[in-house]
Amino acid sequence: MSFVKYLLPALAATKVAFASSDCGDTTLETQVDADGIASCSTISGDVTIKDTYSGTLALNGIKKITGSLKANNATGVSSMTADSLTSIGSNFTLNELTGLTQLSFSQLNSVGNIYWEALPELQSLDFPKGISEAGDVSIINTGLTNLNGINLTQVGDFNIEDNKHLESININELKNSTGVINFSGNDDGLNIEFPNLYNAKGLTFRNVSSVMAPSLTVAKSQLGFWGTGLKNFTAMNLTQTGDLTFNDNPNLNNISMPNLQTVNGGFIIKLNEKLDSIDLPKLQTVGGAIQFTGTFNELEFGSLNRVSGAFNVQSTKGNFSCSSFESEFKQKVEGKWKCDSTNPQASTAAGSTTGSDDNSGSSGKSSSTSSSAAMANGVYPATGIAAVFFALAQLF
Repeated sequence: MSFVKYLLPALAATKVAFASSDCGDTTLETQVDADGIASCSTISGDVTIKDTYSGTLALNGIKKITGSLKANNATGVSSMTADSLTSIGSNFTLNELTGLTQLSFSQLNSVGNIYWEALPELQSLDFPKGISEAGDVSIINTGLTNLNGINLTQVGDFNIEDNKHLESININELKNSTGVINFSGNDDGLNIEFPNLYNAKGLTFRNVSSVMAPSLTVAKSQLGFWGTGLKNFTAMNLTQTGDLTFNDNPNLNNISMPNLQTVNGGFIIKLNEKLDSIDLPKLQTVGGAIQFTGTFNELEFGSLNRVSGAFNVQSTKGNFSCSSFESEFKQKVEGKWKCDSTNPQASTAAGSTTGSDDNSGSSGKSSSTSSSAAMANGVYPATGIAAVFFALAQLF
């Protein structure tokens, strides 16, 4: 009896120790494999789901994965759940899981990076705890209609692309982006809200209906809108950007940036046929070229004192005086000068790229440097950036 008396506590202690033990790199081919690591509170390494896995996958018991959770071309996986997992230290990678319909991680709140691509049947996320910490986030070609459950406060690159059913995004807590925020190829009616975002490396938008970023003060490398359904863009607190572009937004009728002071790159407003007025009361410095072409009637540069590139302003029906602009601003422009308030071709693609031919009208050193660095991240659409520099190149 005395032997049993001491043996039972010893066995109990052994069981507790085993349950809390670390496990290493793991490959899962069936649910039996997943059940085999349920006693591991921590996986010290990667969890890899084989491409032959089929059916549902439940990662029960595991609280932490120090490495990556990854599945590539596992087309037979229909569901992934985890009841205790709080963090993934490295990458959460799901690629070509074409049969995945459920993603439920009830306790997950921290991920190194998110890389999801080709998940066409995944329509929603079940992340009730909410992912508040992540590095880069890339979500491409899914069936998601929203990003509920991704509640980031800070992010690196944030790339949301080709999600054809994505209609709304509201990431209330996001305050800072150290990389590029890019939206392209999603639902044309996509509404985006970043109510607390005040600082971003860059933001680029295509195929969106509205963008709200009322707290934004700085977009370091770029802020750009191409081919959107945007009717109005208001950034009351924006003071500084890199390249700044509004290109081919047919419904855009208002741009309000009353506190914008510095554009550290090229500044393009063109082919926005409903935009009647451009008012930039505090704009002082443009580090590249200015190219404003279209049908706008009114144009105000209240505080402009330096343009490092060319100045190319053309309208089909402008009520502004080019002679007044010339006397007030031409000496502040380092590149070539062109101003025409009644050019009938200004609203066309050909007319919007007509300008001078001096190299000093390029987007400038600071602009090309910042844009090249942003492109190196490989996040926002190359066609958009190419369009910026192609348009500027046509000035010369």
